[in-house]
Amino acid sequence: MTPIDKLHTENKGIPLGVLWQSVADRIKSSDFNDRMEATRKDMGPKLTAALVRQLAAQGFEAKVVEGASSRSAESAIDESKLPPTDAVLRIYLNEVGMFSARFSKDYVPRVNLSAYLVRGETEDSLYSETLYYGADATSEKASWSVPANPEHRWSSFSELVERPQEVVQSYDHAVDALATRIAQNIRAQVAPSSVAVRPAMP
Repeated sequence: MTPIDKLHTENKGIPLGVLWQSVADRIKSSDFNDRMEATRKDMGPKLTAALVRQLAAQGFEAKVVEGASSRSAESAIDESKLPPTDAVLRIYLNEVGMFSARFSKDYVPRVNLSAYLVRGETEDSLYSETLYYGADATSEKASWSVPANPEHRWSSFSELVERPQEVVQSYDHAVDALATRIAQNIRAQVAPSSVAVRPAMP
């Protein structure tokens, strides 16, 4: 699983062309990232643990590949340390943060990730999907769209940073919801008897 470099906040309610507000928004995003550093570092391990639980609940043999981190700047995973025969689940956290839409004052969680399940020996693709949680989830019926808990929203940036425990809870909910959906989607495409899944964690 690739680590998260930064948590972002984005406020689409800023009027176009107002430069000082745009700069202020970038400063807020940097401040939010600093305040939530521990949460950012914990998200990868929490998601890995949730995936193991949820895959097991779907009937898969799921274990974490320990010590698969790479020293290469190009990859977070050392492919040579992965199991040659089992399937390996790779997760890439594409964007994590808080988002305020153009016609809304509220900030809501955004967690977007890509998941790939490949057979280790042949690299054959068994499952691949990009999932969107919260801000970018547009359909309750689509397999890739995971709505956020409606209670997880904050009316201003100040309220957001004043309630860090609530923010942590919102990301914990995102992790569990995404892990559940990934496991369900894999189960819909792959029979548990045909593969042992190893989530790779750097």
